Order: sequence, then C-alpha cells, then structure tokens
Amino acid sequence: MEPAGMDYFCEQVQQKDVGRRMQVGQELLEYLGDPARSPDLEQDQQRLDKVIDELTAWVNSSNFKMEPRENSDPSLPQR
Repeated sequence: MEPAGMDYFCEQVQQKDVGRRMQVGQELLEYLGDPARSPDLEQDQQRLDKVIDELTAWVNSSNFKMEPRENSDPSLPQR
C-alpha cells in the first residue's frame, strides 16, 4: 500500500501497535527522503508539524532502554 501523504502518517503514528509504528517510521523516512513522493510537505507545513508532534510524544512516552554499543575502533578508549 502506497502512503497517500501526510494524512496517512498522521493516522499511523497514533496507533497503539508498537510494531506498526516502527514500520511506519521506516515508511516515513523513505517518504521524506524522496521529494517526488512528498510534494505535499511544502504546501502543508501544519500537517508536517502535527506528524512531528505525534512522533515526539510517542518517543517521549516510550519506556525504552538503549544499551551503549562497545566501541569498535581500537584507537578509542573502551568503557
């Protein structure tokens, strides 16, 4: 299914399913990276702002933990 535009992303980032939101995140990156697919961004800054606000709220409310990766560069100090 080809995303219709920012309306699609506004709806999708509000989903409760974490797996689906992760998938939508990749779709959003691809969409934003291709100007031919995202012509509505320049015409509707307010809609883009809404999607960013939804993503920010989701990230801020997530209970995630990230483990620092070990340094792969031997010239840099290890923990």
